[in-house]
Amino acid sequence: MTELSRRQLLRLMGAGAAGAVLVGCGATPEPAAPTAAPAAAATEAPAAAGKAYEGVTLRMLSQGGAAYEKPVTLYAKEFEEMTGAKVEFDWAPWESMMPKLQADLASGTPQLDIFMNDIEFQYTVWPSLLPLDDLIEKYNYNMDGFFEPVYTFGGNVANQGKRFGIPISTGVSVIFYRTDLIDEFPTTWDAYEQLLIDLKEETGKPPLGFAGVTAQLVKLFLARYWSQGDPLLTPDWKPLINSEKGVKALTMLKDYALNYAPDGVLAWDNPDGCNAFKSGDVVVLESWPGFCLEGFEEDDSMVKGKWAMAKYPEGGTGNFTQHNATILNTSQNQDAAFEFIAYITNEEQQKRSALEYLNDPVRKSLYSDPELIEQFPWYPDYAKVLDAGKPFAPGVPQWLEMFISVGEAASLAISEEKTPQEALDEAAAKWDELFEQNPMEFEYVE
Repeated sequence: MTELSRRQLLRLMGAGAAGAVLVGCGATPEPAAPTAAPAAAATEAPAAAGKAYEGVTLRMLSQGGAAYEKPVTLYAKEFEEMTGAKVEFDWAPWESMMPKLQADLASGTPQLDIFMNDIEFQYTVWPSLLPLDDLIEKYNYNMDGFFEPVYTFGGNVANQGKRFGIPISTGVSVIFYRTDLIDEFPTTWDAYEQLLIDLKEETGKPPLGFAGVTAQLVKLFLARYWSQGDPLLTPDWKPLINSEKGVKALTMLKDYALNYAPDGVLAWDNPDGCNAFKSGDVVVLESWPGFCLEGFEEDDSMVKGKWAMAKYPEGGTGNFTQHNATILNTSQNQDAAFEFIAYITNEEQQKRSALEYLNDPVRKSLYSDPELIEQFPWYPDYAKVLDAGKPFAPGVPQWLEMFISVGEAASLAISEEKTPQEALDEAAAKWDELFEQNPMEFEYVE
């Protein structure tokens, strides 16, 4: 997700639109009555006998280019063969997700049955989504084996006490490092910085890489901020990011960027950081594994067989992401939609998607699977990082504007256009304005 795409989305939504959507969605049509239950529960695969959904067409909006696009497209064909239900996809760019979803909801005759993308979208449009708890119970869908954040943050969206989505993939930022140059990665920030100092002296070049575009700086700030123990907001919605701890975190990130990263790093996006590590230009990389792992083990990689991943020091973590499949409550085919979701997210398909399409599973149980570990030996280490993650501003409909303001603050500080305090004060003022425009009726909790 580039800086441009995030900004385009904000322009399409308009300032403060997320809060407005939350209010506006309260007037959504009454949920449509579910279709008749199929012949069998969709715990592992839908019932084939009788083509239970012959003639049904499910329409799904999701992000094009995501690792799950290819497997889900294949699974849809299998689902149609077994049940008769056809799935029509709109694989759209990330920046068009919200505008497309809002346009469908506002049309008066919504066409979408399923929406699948970041859980944060649920914070904004939950009044238009179908709670899935009853269908999970009805079809005995296996909710065991997920990462802890899936349970902690996915079952009480927007303080509603309900689960609106079933996760299909997950991710969190990690630290990659060269095992031929680093025996063990430090567990404190002071030791991390000393390592970078030593590496710079030994190699004669900047040792640290990361994606420096605005949206990607957020995870780097969060890792340093959350390691100090504070949430983003007080329970009564007062920003804490411009506190002493916030300034310390952003100052640390600025110092790392200016002293240990290559010139021009603020123009790097995720592929640039991955390629720099792969080519041996940097020794340490802070990044999302999903963008990097395949390339690291290619034959032309300078780090093939010579890298590992570590958690951030002192309990820090970037924002935990999970892409969820949700059902619109206006869908006329709610059972068929749930059976399809159940089919593409069950444990068997998650393993298959990992082995064949390199899609990171969202079930922790698979990260100890011997067959997967043989192909992906980094899985146990990655599981530790994922299990400690947490999402950005859980349950808050204004999450996108908040997210962008943090990225902009980090960019302004690193480019030395503002001091860390000035930049974070500006971001905090934006947060205050968002909550003044649309006050929250529940306490903030991370």
